[in-house]
Amino acid sequence: MFVCMTATVMLFTECKKGNTVRDGILSINESYNSQEVAFEDVATNIRIVPLISDEPIGASTMVQCYGSTTVMRSNDLYSLYFFEDGKMIAKLNKVGRGRGEYNGISDFVYSPDRKIVYVLASNKVLKYSVPEMEFIGSLELSTTLNIALHDDTTLICRMTSPDQIPGIYFVNTESGQVCGKLKDICGMSFLTNTDISFYSPDHRILSDGCSLNTISEVSANIEEGEKMLLKFNFGKDGLPAKFDSINDNTGMDFFMDLSQYLTDHRETVVTEISKAMVRNDTISFWYLSGITGPRHYCRIIGDRMVRYTGFKGTGLKGAIMPTSLTNQGQYVTVIDMLPETLYDDSGDRSEFTSQLETAIRSQEFNNPVLVFYDIK
Repeated sequence: MFVCMTATVMLFTECKKGNTVRDGILSINESYNSQEVAFEDVATNIRIVPLISDEPIGASTMVQCYGSTTVMRSNDLYSLYFFEDGKMIAKLNKVGRGRGEYNGISDFVYSPDRKIVYVLASNKVLKYSVPEMEFIGSLELSTTLNIALHDDTTLICRMTSPDQIPGIYFVNTESGQVCGKLKDICGMSFLTNTDISFYSPDHRILSDGCSLNTISEVSANIEEGEKMLLKFNFGKDGLPAKFDSINDNTGMDFFMDLSQYLTDHRETVVTEISKAMVRNDTISFWYLSGITGPRHYCRIIGDRMVRYTGFKGTGLKGAIMPTSLTNQGQYVTVIDMLPETLYDDSGDRSEFTSQLETAIRSQEFNNPVLVFYDIK
């Protein structure tokens, strides 16, 4: 299914538009020079799914989709909502300080096979049955930012070791013991490249970014490590290696220099790689320019590279950016706006934006609408 690094380098040695390979690393030049596109021009297999419930569902920027099942975290970090074919079937809300309770959900992952949701709260992973939402145990971890499912008995976590070394570790879902380490990661990567929501037993793909960006496939056997699929940077404007290291001795001068560099190079420096997907000989991912710059889509097939930005639907005020990926590889965007604030003053509507408006206006409680799509 996946291309190995050797084949990748061979493909990229002929890469067009000034991109070069040196020492096995693809240098993507002019990263700011993405083609601006309309959402309708590149999106295919579009599906609009209103979320139906008996109560208001608040705004959300974290959603995971497993076939017909959707799990959404509320932006107040207190609740998880479970939907089947767009209709709410269960809700988790265990706010408190007692056994099986939490003060906020920082991340979560759901196992459709075991019907268990794992909730990261501070440095604990709490386990609940679905749809009953009964508390069935907890795991004590060191500083942890993100979790995903490696297999039925193992989580993969971005976390620190007991001596505060950031890395990617494997954790047993029953005992909470660290049963392996994939690799150490730099402090900047630990803080900024936190999206591992698409990592699953069927798609063990990890992305990592800083001065050097990587996309790799992790073996099902935790002792076999990872196979590098792509190493790349963004030419001379990539993030300098001196900013990779963040530790207990990092002072305010470091962050001031970093902020100034990102400001000066906001059009070209890349600060986050996310939603990496590998299909056959195709690698695709999204990346963020600077601190507040646009998100770009990049797809590499053999010696061809496509980069898009924009994604503005006809008549909409803002771009449609993916909130997540489904376990089947479709992008999903959460639309959570009132109809009167969603559209610009042009009065233009495409078939897609007309259907979107109809779905939003039909929503009781102004609940969110999900948009599923592929990018051609």
